[in-house]
Amino acid sequence: MSRPSFENPNHPPATDRNGLLDLLRFAAATVLVVYHYLYRGAVEGGYLEAGYGAAGDSVSLGYLGVNLFFMISGYVIIWSASGRGWYAFAVGRVARLYPAHLVAMTITAIAMAWWAQAPMTTDLGQWIANLTMLAPAFGQPFMDGAYWSIVIEIIFYGWVMIGLFTGALPRHTDLAVGAWLVLIFVNNMLVGSRAVELLFLTEYGAYFAFGAMAWRLRDRGVTARRLILAGTAVALTFHAAEVQRLDILLRLGESGSAFHVMLANGAVIAVFLIVALLGNRVAANPWMLVLGAISYPLYLVHQNAGYILINVSTPVMGKWLAAGLALAVSLAVSWWIATRVEPRGRKIVHALFTPVGRFLPRTGRASIVPAE
Repeated sequence: MSRPSFENPNHPPATDRNGLLDLLRFAAATVLVVYHYLYRGAVEGGYLEAGYGAAGDSVSLGYLGVNLFFMISGYVIIWSASGRGWYAFAVGRVARLYPAHLVAMTITAIAMAWWAQAPMTTDLGQWIANLTMLAPAFGQPFMDGAYWSIVIEIIFYGWVMIGLFTGALPRHTDLAVGAWLVLIFVNNMLVGSRAVELLFLTEYGAYFAFGAMAWRLRDRGVTARRLILAGTAVALTFHAAEVQRLDILLRLGESGSAFHVMLANGAVIAVFLIVALLGNRVAANPWMLVLGAISYPLYLVHQNAGYILINVSTPVMGKWLAAGLALAVSLAVSWWIATRVEPRGRKIVHALFTPVGRFLPRTGRASIVPAE
């Protein structure tokens, strides 16, 4: 049996690999697991039959972990795209996202079909729609509520692919981010178009944009223009965090105070910035790669299947041990997906799609010219 590789395909090969980003990604995933198990599962719609009281309340802002994912994605994807053509980038994204999604979604579907109690029920039609990763477009809900953010990521990847195809990226990255920030401001503050929000990610775009500018500052150096763009993105994240807070207040009937959300958002940004700019000074070790590799499947597989396991286990061992068991099982399944499913899945995707690239138009420029 060959030894599994823990090279994280979200990062391009690099001698100055930022191993702390792997730890940060795993931390974000873990925060979301704890948030769902201890807080949201009981508060929203009866997913969990037992709540966790004050302990749950203490992690009620854990949803900000998704925003941390978006910042990391902006940083890493602009890094990764800087040396690739549009088609190679697209195939790489499919290879990264789809195999883990397919297996995690199917595991969740099996658990929900067995449980078969509202609100966690499913059928064959929902499973088929979720094979596309865009289930709501086909009139079906996501198999797991966590999947909504993957659609946000896919749209972001689509715009990066267009930028690579036209040659706008990476040559005009700063200009593209600046135009995006203007669009975010205009739509969020003045227009309020839902179509624009969905197509151009104006609700969460500031987090991606800040991640992208953190990479530009680190890779291409500090300039006044880049600092202004990064600062503008940061300012817009605080507006986005407040909109999130109000949305949660509307849906759950409770939320953190505006002041606490502002402090938490600032802390998340500060941690990300420190890791993004200074993390390459810490040598990446195999355990960092392991934790980074399992973060995506952990995000995919933990929620509904975890709720079901907690509900089944609580009468036997109590709610705290049940939550611990769900976390342990989610980590074990994520390890299996990362080490067994994803490597094989990437090979299959590349074998199917890479040869097609010979017949497709190439990126707009023959050579990559970074913006200055």
